[in-house]
Amino acid sequence: YTALYHSFLSPTLYMDVDSTYRGIDQNIHKANDFANYSTFSLWDTYRALHPLFTIIQQQRTNDIINSMLQHQQQSVHKILPVWSHHANENWCMIGYHAVPVIVDAFMKGISNYDVNNALDACNLSASYDKYDGIGEYLKYGYVPLDLNSNSASKTLEYAYDDWTIFKMAETLGRNPLASIYKNRAKSFENIFDENIKFI
Repeated sequence: YTALYHSFLSPTLYMDVDSTYRGIDQNIHKANDFANYSTFSLWDTYRALHPLFTIIQQQRTNDIINSMLQHQQQSVHKILPVWSHHANENWCMIGYHAVPVIVDAFMKGISNYDVNNALDACNLSASYDKYDGIGEYLKYGYVPLDLNSNSASKTLEYAYDDWTIFKMAETLGRNPLASIYKNRAKSFENIFDENIKFI
């Protein structure tokens, strides 16, 4: 029971009683028809915590995804959160793991948001080539060690995230985008298709 309680401590509700909150753009926004969340430590939580929420806290999952999509809209870079905390982006994790959180929920039928807009947000995050080796990853198909630190980890994280975009695009019938991301995750796609399922 203590562990379950601890698992609910974050992400944290981040808005006032009138549903207003300070956004990543430092302006005041209002959460309409969703509860706004923050404290997205996504490299730490996308593997287990968020999949748990899709099973036992589906409404919270919808709110979390809507919060992420608002973050993306307010971001000067137009990308989803990496490690956001209240009205700040800490940029201290590898990967773009808001992507698999969104796709996992979508694949499980949790979709109280614009799913095509969510897929577009995933694509924008995965295409921001100035972030942490993504430019090299797009150029070479991997992150080279001589150009960026933690290269093997980044390559694996990006390839997995790309595979999830492929699955969402494929499911939505957006075949040109699905083909791009299937190709980007090609060295991992066969392993993922055979061994990893959305729980």
